[in-house]
Amino acid sequence: MVAVRQAQLMQQKAEKCAHKCRKQAKLLEQAQKDRNDWEGIAKYRRQQWVKAIRERDHKQDQMSQLARESETVQERLVQITRERDTALRVSENRRRAWEMHRIQSLKWENYLQDQIEASLVEIHRLNNILHPIPRPAPVYPEVGPEVIVADDDGMEVDGPAVAAPHLHEDVEDEELEPVSDEDGEAIFDADSDDEPGV
Repeated sequence: MVAVRQAQLMQQKAEKCAHKCRKQAKLLEQAQKDRNDWEGIAKYRRQQWVKAIRERDHKQDQMSQLARESETVQERLVQITRERDTALRVSENRRRAWEMHRIQSLKWENYLQDQIEASLVEIHRLNNILHPIPRPAPVYPEVGPEVIVADDDGMEVDGPAVAAPHLHEDVEDEELEPVSDEDGEAIFDADSDDEPGV
């Protein structure tokens, strides 16, 4: 009986020990599972961290490239500004030169116009000297050609008392017979410039 009792006690202790071992095995299994989960989480975090580092490096490379491009653009902008300033100066100089040329052209045109007008006046003067225009004889239709009007004192000298013929009437010319002296030679007018025998 004592041996059975001891065997039962040993069996109870073994069951308790097995129960404790099973409980510890479960705890160990749970701990292993938790450790695996934490390792997976750590691995995932590590991958995320590596990815973040790579992205950071990529962003830094992009920022460096953008900085270099910005410097290039800034240099190009400075060059374009200088070229623009140079073009503006050249345009302003050309505009001033064009204005001066226009003013000089206008002055030269006015000078040539004055020279042409003076030359025309001189040509007309010389032409009048070389080819004078004869003045027409004064005609007094209402008075007749027998009345001579003096321009200096305004006095009128009457000619012979012969009625002036009308302008539109035909006047027959009278034939004048020469007057001869006793010898039969013609007598000339005293005011005539012709000499006898000429």
